[in-house]
Amino acid sequence: MRIRSCLIAVGLATVVSAQETAPAAPDPSVFAQRRQQLMERLGEGVVLLRSAPKQASMEQFYQDHEFYWLTGISEPGTAALLFPKTGKSVLFVPPYSRFTATWDGDRLVPGEESAEQTGFDECVSVRTLRRALRDALAPEGEDAESAPRPKLWAVLSPSPNRTATSNTARGAAQAQKADFLDGRPERNEVMSERLEELFGVKAEDITPFLDLMRGVKDADEIAQIRAATDAAVQGIAEAMKSAEVGMFEYQIAAVARYVFSRLGGGPDAYAPIVGAGPNGCVLHYSANSRQTVDGDLIVMDYGPTVHGYATDVTRTFPANGKFTAAQRKLVEAVHEVQRLLIAEVRPGARLSQLSAMCTRLLAERGYVSIHGPSHHVGLAVHDMGGDRLLPGMVITVEPGAYLVDEGMGCRIEDTVLVTEDGCENLSGALPADPDGIEALMAEKGIAQQAIGLPR
Repeated sequence: MRIRSCLIAVGLATVVSAQETAPAAPDPSVFAQRRQQLMERLGEGVVLLRSAPKQASMEQFYQDHEFYWLTGISEPGTAALLFPKTGKSVLFVPPYSRFTATWDGDRLVPGEESAEQTGFDECVSVRTLRRALRDALAPEGEDAESAPRPKLWAVLSPSPNRTATSNTARGAAQAQKADFLDGRPERNEVMSERLEELFGVKAEDITPFLDLMRGVKDADEIAQIRAATDAAVQGIAEAMKSAEVGMFEYQIAAVARYVFSRLGGGPDAYAPIVGAGPNGCVLHYSANSRQTVDGDLIVMDYGPTVHGYATDVTRTFPANGKFTAAQRKLVEAVHEVQRLLIAEVRPGARLSQLSAMCTRLLAERGYVSIHGPSHHVGLAVHDMGGDRLLPGMVITVEPGAYLVDEGMGCRIEDTVLVTEDGCENLSGALPADPDGIEALMAEKGIAQQAIGLPR
């Protein structure tokens, strides 16, 4: 079974007492339906989709978001062609390689079995892609010289990886191109130039269509995000219970990572943030190298992925399990602001309105807001989505206040689903108020249970 996020806090005491697993991988029909919806929106032309390239490193392969969202395939060196007029879809994969199978395991191979397995009409060798594009983009009509070529669609914007955003991907691409010692254009920019050179067709960017479609999550996506959030709740809860003065930040993160893996969580949604004392004022602190001392307030921002889908959860707690008066005042204020913001999340609300409200509420309590309180969550931890909220969107609500001179910060963050008439706080089972946190931290955590540390 999977413990749901509606459990009360007391239920977190035994979250790792039984083996649990993440939901099953999505059925190929989910991705086939998305491809069909895209083709219906376009109505004409040819759509070229290309996977992320094979990595030079020995890290786990991570697929480009757009390609995965439309295909569900997590293998490099693949491509697809979609034909909106007919609704046909063709997958292109590398031919069988005994070497690849020996080192990396079984992969998709050309043939009917792979087509059926992935939900494509055909699955052929990627070595035929160039010829297939030439045929698909041939002029339509008897007079080849004057006849127009079909419109070509492709993802032309820089593709962010799991922990990036569209903005950071664009920024990295621009910096690479501007570097006089590098100067390389971004991969999709090169593809666009090559397509025009080879086939005489200037591709049009399909990213804006996909951004609109990906903003509202379907039932399968919500299930994956919910599972990732459940794992984050349980992992952070165990980390809070296990926290001891003298532990290093990375040791606290390790407790959560164990729980994530135990519950079927995949790779981290982003680098773990465990900022003790002054490190809690560094928004994206990831060194996690400081040894905690008595009196530290810890900002812990961490979550896994499940089948590629992210979550984003943050809690602020004392290293010794008891808030000082100053720490309690800060955390109570941020928690109150967060509750007021979550109460405003509903269809029709706007992220820009939540941001303005957050700034005002924190100022009324004597604090300065230095970051926005919300972003969309999905395949990327900062995912696609517009300003106006719609049912099925998933966002964060994360006010924060940072007292640099006092060496302590506070951020409280939950992953929230927009429903038809309001919202559901997917991570609401994890205590966020000082009393609830102290009660949770009074329990013995798995670190103490595993190595016999006294409490």
